[in-house]
Amino acid sequence: MSAQELFSILPLLLISAGIVILLLQVSFWRNHAGALVTTLITLVAAIIACFWVGATLSGNNGSIQVTALLSIDYNSLFFCLLILVTAIAVSVMGYNYLKLRCDLNRNPDSYPEEFYILLLLAILGASTLVFASHFATFFLGIELISLALYPLLGFAVTGNLSSSKDQVNSLESAFKYLILSALSTALGLFGIALIYAASGALDFSSIATRIQDLSQTSALFATGATLLVISVAFKLSLVPFHIWTPDVFQGAPTPTTALIATVGKTAVIAFLLRFFNTLNLYQSPILIDLLTIAAIASMLIGNLLALMQNNIKRLLAYSSIGHIGYLIVAFIIGNSAFGTEAVIYYMVAYVITTLGAFAIVGLIADSVEATQLTNGTNVSDVTNSADDPYHRDFYRGLLWRSPWLASCLALMLLSLAGIPLTIGFIGKFYVFTAGVEGKMWTLLAGVVIGSALGLFYYLRLLLTMVQRDAIDTSSNSETLQITTSGQFLIATLAAVLVFFGIFPQILINWINAI
Repeated sequence: MSAQELFSILPLLLISAGIVILLLQVSFWRNHAGALVTTLITLVAAIIACFWVGATLSGNNGSIQVTALLSIDYNSLFFCLLILVTAIAVSVMGYNYLKLRCDLNRNPDSYPEEFYILLLLAILGASTLVFASHFATFFLGIELISLALYPLLGFAVTGNLSSSKDQVNSLESAFKYLILSALSTALGLFGIALIYAASGALDFSSIATRIQDLSQTSALFATGATLLVISVAFKLSLVPFHIWTPDVFQGAPTPTTALIATVGKTAVIAFLLRFFNTLNLYQSPILIDLLTIAAIASMLIGNLLALMQNNIKRLLAYSSIGHIGYLIVAFIIGNSAFGTEAVIYYMVAYVITTLGAFAIVGLIADSVEATQLTNGTNVSDVTNSADDPYHRDFYRGLLWRSPWLASCLALMLLSLAGIPLTIGFIGKFYVFTAGVEGKMWTLLAGVVIGSALGLFYYLRLLLTMVQRDAIDTSSNSETLQITTSGQFLIATLAAVLVFFGIFPQILINWINAI
């Protein structure tokens, strides 16, 4: 490997070095804040490295091939940046979550530092997946993400002050994800084996060259590619491979839920873009039909099931299923410049909005947990839905109890609904334009119906927040105390959401530049 190739993977090397340093740090010095600082330094250093590497690509035709395993280009660096910035937000969310539930003064056996090690491992896997140009690195990246997520999903079980109910729910979500993820991985590996049998290669460029001598409808290759897409559809929660999503989202710690909903899906979409573009799989009618059916089903079923949810995390889970369906509409348009631009913009809008929604829900739950622990109760032991911070009834009158939080959550919901002056509106506009350009009228009908359903349950939650009914008679009337770091995180996400909603051209120009 040349010095230039080694330099091009500097973000991966820095994340790996940060994991080793954090492991050594935890071995000699147990400190929650210290672990957070090391994690943030690692992520910021990797972000700087992405810009540094990107500045050198112009002299290399915009791409550097690192052996046959990794391909570094502007698109992959952009997705890597998005993943790293998201990881910073998840780190802050995790700190607030764990600071309450892992109090060393009350429980000396509680050590939250492992959360950050697992988080960096998941980020390393996601970044590897983004740069993957070989099935070996694809498998390495997808497994790194999964192996880090299993303990993160069940993190409430290990040595903290969470209630027994939270621990059981967390363990249940980890177990469900483990079983179904193993099944999807097995399908993906079988698909890779069939692709290798048809093409005799594992790196994407060689496969693209060799399948030119094969028919795109070759039974062996088509079966392998279909199994691989099904495996990836599980990670994206596309219908009918979405069964795990609401239960896992509800039971997992909220920072981990945000991680799965954003980082996991971003990495998989980045891989799909590279895989389909390199092999020109947009010409495969079997795969396009499969994605079309999954997109329509996700938009309709995801939003229909969201209508029936009272738990906010389950509502956001089904909402995310619908939004990935919208994104697939833009993805199907093909490898045109506009199609790629639409996918990237919608991915950015989805990540910012979903991250903001989960951050607000998680920080509200942390505030309620702190108050109820002080009063000798626990958030999981409440019997009144108005006292459960994850239930829709808790948000009744939130505007009058905490105008700041209610306003930020309203912005997130309006963006998810695609209301103008938010980044979500621009993202939804891209999807509509992509559908019109590709003359995909059936998909557009699904987008319209799904958006109408989504608008109903988003606005219903907004209406709940402005109602004054029975606020003073419930214990949820207490003022919510959000930590300074939490307030800064929410304010930043809300500001970015509005800024790119009003001035979308800045982000569009940046995407076009890559």
